[in-house]
Amino acid sequence: MYEYSLTHSVNNTVQVLCRWFSWKKVNRITIKVGGMKQVNPELMTFIFAAVSKDTPAEGAILSVMIIPTTYHCYSCGREGMREDTQFLCPHCGSKNVKLLSGQEFSIEILEVEGGLFSNE
Repeated sequence: MYEYSLTHSVNNTVQVLCRWFSWKKVNRITIKVGGMKQVNPELMTFIFAAVSKDTPAEGAILSVMIIPTTYHCYSCGREGMREDTQFLCPHCGSKNVKLLSGQEFSIEILEVEGGLFSNE
């Protein structure tokens, strides 16, 4: 289960940050996940409730922002989005494309008791 390993990684990272900064309670976690990763946000939320049990993040709300997969096409010069994972221009079908977004995986915002941590 791919979502389990990603969600477990988020929880582990949050636990390390809690130790570093002496945070006692995490209320909300917002992560960015690129469309190429093909994750199910609802499944990640469900899994997070289980893996965060007995940690400072227990009961925290996990919000998953899906970043669209976008390409620049060298053949037609246009940019566009695709919902699948094929490296093809969404406009002309060319394989001569550059991936602009869609592989992201990061913790963007942690809302903790007494403060806010942002990756921005």
